[in-house]
Amino acid sequence: MSNISRRYLLKLSYIGTSYRGSQKHVNNAVVDIDTIQGAIEYSMRRFNFSNIPTISLAGRTDAGVHALCTSAHVDLEHSGTLDTEYLVRMMNRNLINANHEIRIMSAHEVSKDFHARYSAKSRTYLYRLIIPKDPLDHRFPIAEANRSLFLNMYPQNFDIERLRSGIKLFCGTKDFMTFSARKRDRNPEFEMRRNFVRTLHVTMKEAGPLMSFDPLSKNLDYWHLEFTSRSFLYNQIRRIVGSLIALGSHKVSEEDIQTMIQVPSHHNWNPHVTPAAPRGLYLKNVEYDEEITREICS
Repeated sequence: MSNISRRYLLKLSYIGTSYRGSQKHVNNAVVDIDTIQGAIEYSMRRFNFSNIPTISLAGRTDAGVHALCTSAHVDLEHSGTLDTEYLVRMMNRNLINANHEIRIMSAHEVSKDFHARYSAKSRTYLYRLIIPKDPLDHRFPIAEANRSLFLNMYPQNFDIERLRSGIKLFCGTKDFMTFSARKRDRNPEFEMRRNFVRTLHVTMKEAGPLMSFDPLSKNLDYWHLEFTSRSFLYNQIRRIVGSLIALGSHKVSEEDIQTMIQVPSHHNWNPHVTPAAPRGLYLKNVEYDEEITREICS
């Protein structure tokens, strides 16, 4: 029986602390297990596929950023029927044996027309903030290390309601050029032609500790900022969160943020704002059209 190339959708999650980002930094022929893509591809090399698997991720994340549920697709050449449950089980075994903090949640065959990145309808990111109830208490639950942003470096007048009020400034369709960092390797001509307009939905929700039985968890307030859009710009969420934190700590006003939005430019970034650290950021979910979802679930 001849081998046929089939496309599969992978659902996966990872803790990004130990990785240099999600995308490989070298060409496809070189193993790059310090990235999410490279580690997953290496976990598939023990299978007897006729091709060398190369995955395409639904979204790129920076070093230190995590994913609760993201997607990728991969083309695999094989004969007969592929047992996807076995594929998931063995990929996870390979990842565990190599001490990777990556888990494959599911695998489903999809149409060749499907693309994990370009077929996505929307993406939702979550940023996790922790604020001490006592500003002088710097104790921190170990379970939260590198998985949230602990706001213990701000003065006692940090105002969570100022932060909440600032969310409305970022909702809707706007030019977010000021909130996009330039990539060093990007062609300047491409940057000039790029569209920085995005439609963004932002919400803020009270959250809880990762381990409620830790006695230190009772001394903290937990908040989740959620961002949904079809696509995002480079560093956009971390820059928005940094602006909201600066607003809550009285470093900038709503008028200062309005100026950054109304005059979109890489040169209009407010020097009193620092982009939020990557450790509190999670890619929460990637959404697809119902037709694709039905195809996967059938």
